[in-house]
Amino acid sequence: MHVVFYRNLNLGHAGSPNREQLEGALKAGGAAQVKSFQTNGTVLFKAEDPEGVVAAAAGELVAVAGYADAAIVRPLADLEGLLALGVFEKHESPRTYRETVTFFQGGKKPSWSMPWTNSKDDVDVLHIGDGIALSLIRKPRNSAGSPTFELERATGGVATTRTRGSIDRLLKAAATWR
Repeated sequence: MHVVFYRNLNLGHAGSPNREQLEGALKAGGAAQVKSFQTNGTVLFKAEDPEGVVAAAAGELVAVAGYADAAIVRPLADLEGLLALGVFEKHESPRTYRETVTFFQGGKKPSWSMPWTNSKDDVDVLHIGDGIALSLIRKPRNSAGSPTFELERATGGVATTRTRGSIDRLLKAAATWR
């Protein structure tokens, strides 16, 4: 089982497909089963060639909704293993606004020493694995820190972020869907 994380996709909003269009594009691309999760462009799917399915679906998403942003595919097992490391539990802080998981691809790997804190002191990157970063964000004023911004700036690639709560709910949903 795999998950595709679409960047800047909000189901039903201008420039984004609705749930039926998103799931239909992945099925037309060759996915055996598809389940859109929440409204943030996170989709569980089963396929022999997951990257090929997402690539094939890209043209359909442009045609039906004008959506043409990045899509990052990860095996579900990667997420389970990453959260099992207990990284967030080792860095609990009352200053934390959200625990986040950022998926990134392209460009170079960040050269930061872990944990790394940005200059605005609103993002702590705690762990970087193979295209996945675990971070804490703070919201010192009206806006929260952005690990997506920090990783895109450091790598020159693209990134998309979900909260740990979203990933936890995704894993629970996947367990009942298998």
